[in-house]
Amino acid sequence: MTVIDGTGAVLKDQTVLVSGDRISAVGDSGRAAAPSNALIADGRGRFLIPGLWDMHAHLSYTKASALPILLANGVTGIRDMGGFLAELDEWRTQVDSGLRAGPRIVRAGPIVNGKQFNEFQIVVNDAAEARGAVRALQRSGVDFIKVHAAISRDAYIGVSEECKHLNLPFVEHIPRAVTPEEVSDRKQVTVEHVAALGDRLERAGVAADQLADALANFRKQEAPALFARFARNGTWFTPTLAPSKAAIHMGDHKSDPRDRYVSESCKKITAELLTRSDYQAFLQPESVARQEREFRELLALVGLLNRSDVRLLAGTDLAASILYPGFSLHDDLALLVEAGLTPMQALQTATRNPAQMLRRNDLGTIAAGKLADLVLLDADPLADIRNTQKIRAVVSRGKLFDRRALDQLLAQGEAEAAQS
Repeated sequence: MTVIDGTGAVLKDQTVLVSGDRISAVGDSGRAAAPSNALIADGRGRFLIPGLWDMHAHLSYTKASALPILLANGVTGIRDMGGFLAELDEWRTQVDSGLRAGPRIVRAGPIVNGKQFNEFQIVVNDAAEARGAVRALQRSGVDFIKVHAAISRDAYIGVSEECKHLNLPFVEHIPRAVTPEEVSDRKQVTVEHVAALGDRLERAGVAADQLADALANFRKQEAPALFARFARNGTWFTPTLAPSKAAIHMGDHKSDPRDRYVSESCKKITAELLTRSDYQAFLQPESVARQEREFRELLALVGLLNRSDVRLLAGTDLAASILYPGFSLHDDLALLVEAGLTPMQALQTATRNPAQMLRRNDLGTIAAGKLADLVLLDADPLADIRNTQKIRAVVSRGKLFDRRALDQLLAQGEAEAAQS
């Protein structure tokens, strides 16, 4: 088989051996001999990539039904960006102990914000409260702190300074009270959502029908210096293109075979959103056409981020019913290629890059000694990024799931989604 190892290398005619939960050897097929009692996955004519990561998701919206569906789609790791810590930890323990099939989970727990607009948030009003919230979350064992856009400047500074003191990573939307430049300079590890750059323009007074042009002007005039700063400071960026694209047609959603994998709780979120009077304007045909123009400009901005050497992460903002566990990550990879990334670069946003951002030297690439999270594909993803969807087998924590087992995971997730 051909190994696309995540580093940028393409190794043909390879055999990969797994012992326990780790890769024990990667070598030429004529030389690497499997033990006589080994479980064999036939990779002849196929392509092996590292397990994929969705770096922006919300499992407390999808509920546990998403876990087997994610794994069946080759998603062996997920960064949860805000939810109920207790249930996230319950699911993580079940997955880690082998009681439930699903991806590795890193999580923020509740989001730190300046006001509460869902049940997964802690409200802080000033730096002192922000520091206290960070300390409390750190004692609860969170992997990182997530801050949202409505936080005040004073509270944001409190979060950043306390995280620095505790050596605890923090990630964010771009706060309304802080400039993107300061976000980067304060060593915020990741910035989320390229659409947030358009939101800032709207809050600065740009009319809705002028936003596409304003985004184009921003890309030509201000973005090069900002993105160079991101690159210089090592700021990661998660564009979340898939949800931006899906949201445009939320109101005229066409039936999709993947709808059966969406939990009832997610469907309820979407239904409630569509009834809101302040959302109705976005559903009108002229608004949809305008949003399509804006999305093309967002794609161009992501292309510029990539050319500016800003390190990118794939992520779907998995929550509402317009997004599908695992499936939407493949959509995000395709949109990253549409934005100008090569298929290899797009793959790395979901493999090598997440491992580097999470400081996990044991994940993200295929080499002896690495943890065995792998995806075997029937077709070459470098020829067409959508071939990441042609999954023959997944290896998670060293355990092989063949196509039959993956189909069983999908059936399990579908059944659970109907009840959650």
